[in-house]
Amino acid sequence: MNKLSILLLGTLCSVASLSAQTTKARSLPILEMAVDTRSAALGGNHYGESHTSYLYANPTSLLYSDEGNLSASASARFLGKIEGFDGSRNLFNLALGARLGDHGFFLGGRYLGGLKFQEVDQAERVKKTYAIEDYTIDVGYALRLSSLSAYVTGSYISTSLKRSASTFVVGVGAFYRSQPAEDHLGLSYTIGAKAQNLGGSYRYTSKGSDAYPPAFFGLGGELGYGISAEHHLALALGADYFFYPSNTRSTALHVGGEYLFRQAYALRLGYFYDSNGAKHFSAGAGLRFKPMNIDLAYLAPSAEGLKAAFQLTIGVNLGVF
Repeated sequence: MNKLSILLLGTLCSVASLSAQTTKARSLPILEMAVDTRSAALGGNHYGESHTSYLYANPTSLLYSDEGNLSASASARFLGKIEGFDGSRNLFNLALGARLGDHGFFLGGRYLGGLKFQEVDQAERVKKTYAIEDYTIDVGYALRLSSLSAYVTGSYISTSLKRSASTFVVGVGAFYRSQPAEDHLGLSYTIGAKAQNLGGSYRYTSKGSDAYPPAFFGLGGELGYGISAEHHLALALGADYFFYPSNTRSTALHVGGEYLFRQAYALRLGYFYDSNGAKHFSAGAGLRFKPMNIDLAYLAPSAEGLKAAFQLTIGVNLGVF
């Protein structure tokens, strides 16, 4: 196996968790994976409310939360092994949030890695072992204006695939809530719009081709119905249009539903479909007891050759001030 074939195989591996082999595979899959486990269980919908990893789903949710002014969360997605590579591929995240009145401030980081491959010479002797890994450092700010809220985020991304490269992306979004209280009886809704992963190109080598982050804009929301003080239903819908780079344009759809009992126990189902070929079913559960939130999700891809993934988030919200 020569150097070019190794590099190509590594590139295919880096997007395998998002889609089957397709001509529309995008780079930097770390920017598309749902970090918030509630979102992951709801088909990847990130236009509803969040209770833990605010920065990576809906940063403005912290400004309407009654669980505390400080938030800390950790999440992990276990993607498993890929044939022909050493190790297993996983996504890890840490996120912090602080609310000061109508203002929210966020800091977080993501790491996607664990796989290694070997470069061999023509005599099939191992020359060097390389790791396939990406990480991000993320910041965010959110502002609440009554029922309307908005946020802006920025991320530094480092990616390593035999050689290293880096870039920077920004995101913006706005949300509107019909009822700020989650335990509201009757109908309520949250709607939002986003533009994410807007950034510059990067190269692994000075003579290599430019690669670009998967930029998209989208719309979505969550429709809730409080049957009683103990029973609450929610329907989550969202759509993302990946418009850049132009040769990987596609539309991703998110559908999910949740049953919440006593504002503490949640069951969730979801479905994700991307016109680039990626699709999966999801299911999950949540447990909320102050000051802690625990969420679990199971993602079952329907494309041949991809493995199921498990995801866990543990978050703590504190009302310190």
